Amino acid sequence: MIIYLRILSHEAEDFVKEVAIDDTLTFADLHNCIQSTLAYDATQMASFFTTDSQWNKEIEITLFDMAESGSESLKVMQETLISDFLFEEGQRLLYVYDFFSERAFFMEVIKIADGKLEKPNCYRNEGKAPEQIMIGDLSEDIKNTSYDEFEDEFDGSLDSMKFDDLDNLDNDINFDELADQY
Repeated sequence: MIIYLRILSHEAEDFVKEVAIDDTLTFADLHNCIQSTLAYDATQMASFFTTDSQWNKEIEITLFDMAESGSESLKVMQETLISDFLFEEGQRLLYVYDFFSERAFFMEVIKIADGKLEKPNCYRNEGKAPEQIMIGDLSEDIKNTSYDEFEDEFDGSLDSMKFDDLDNLDNDINFDELADQY
């Protein structure tokens, strides 16, 4: 069977992708198709989530197995067939492509047809995709910041900080009493 999926983004109104994939392929194949179509870095963390009709997450299908023990609500893309979860029109998925900012695409099965595909195919590709990751390269900001700029951020308080003052702190705190309160 061929599963047809529509992919939308709440960040870009003109963004619409439609992908056809054979149900005997894996979610890793779908992930790679999406990443390639959007010119994203396929090595970045990503997960599919099955959802209910209100987009509430149910089962996670992740790129890498990070669970300590086998969880029924966590699957690995490479080992999970499309047919395991997608088999009727109207089913919904979230595709989280930016874990740090929790950004995702909304996906829905729009059609199921007889046939066979060797590899996934993006047959509708409209609009500009959102940037894959929204966190800037902080290492560049740190490298390009001088000590004087950093000190100015803190109004010179770094020079005035007296670590000897730590000896004057009230050391009469009873941690057992504090623990009992919680």
